[in-house]
Amino acid sequence: MNIKKYLFLSLISFGFASVNAQNAQIEPLEKKDLFKKDAITFYIGSGTMPILDTLGDAVKKNLLSSFPEAKMNVSSPFIVGYQYHIRDKFSIGMVYCSSSVTSDTKTMPDFQNPGKNSEFYYNIALTSLMTSVDVFWKKIKRPKSTFAFHSGLSLGLFNLTGSREIKSGTGNGVEDLNLNVTSKAMQLTVVGVKHSMDALKGFGWFANLGIGFNSIGLTTGINWTL
Repeated sequence: MNIKKYLFLSLISFGFASVNAQNAQIEPLEKKDLFKKDAITFYIGSGTMPILDTLGDAVKKNLLSSFPEAKMNVSSPFIVGYQYHIRDKFSIGMVYCSSSVTSDTKTMPDFQNPGKNSEFYYNIALTSLMTSVDVFWKKIKRPKSTFAFHSGLSLGLFNLTGSREIKSGTGNGVEDLNLNVTSKAMQLTVVGVKHSMDALKGFGWFANLGIGFNSIGLTTGINWTL
C-alpha cells in the first residue's frame, strides 16, 4: 500500500471515529426508573411515638412515686419493611415496628429481709406487624436517580406489654406491672418520598409523613431498591 492510499484510509477512519464520538456526546443519558414493576424496596428507619411519653409518665406517677428523680428512657420506633411493586404505581409489602420506654434502675429496701435490697426497673414495649399497600402517584426520574412520591395504608396487629424486671434481690415490696394487650393496628402514610441512586447500587433515603401505631409525624431512614 502506497503512502497516499494509507493517508486516505486513515482520514476516512478518523472521520468515522469523530462522528461516532460526537453522537455519543450528544446522546441523552437514560433516565432509569428504579421503582418499576417487579422492583423490591427494603427500608429501615425511625420515627416518633408520643404515646410512649404518656405511658412513661403514667409509670413514673403511679409506680415510681417514691422516686421523684426517676427517669423514663424512650426508645424511638425502629421500623423495618419491604415493598414489592406489583405494578409501576402500586406496591404491597410488610412492615414491622418496635419501640419501648424503660425506667432507670432503682433500689428499694427489702423490709422482709433487713439489710437486703432489691434492684428493679419497669419496661413497656410496643410492637406491630402490618401489611401495607402504597400508591405511587408521582415519579421524578433523573439520569442517575429516581424520586417516587406515594401514599399508603398499613393494617395488622399491635402488641403492648409492660413488666417489672428484678435485677437483684427478691423484689419484695416492689409494685408489679403486668400488661399485655393485643389488638388491631393501622398506619396511614399521608405523603411519602423514596429516593434511590444508580451510583449507590439502588441505595437512597426515604421520608414519610403519617399517623398510626408505628409513628406519628415524620419517619425517616434509608432504603435499597433492586
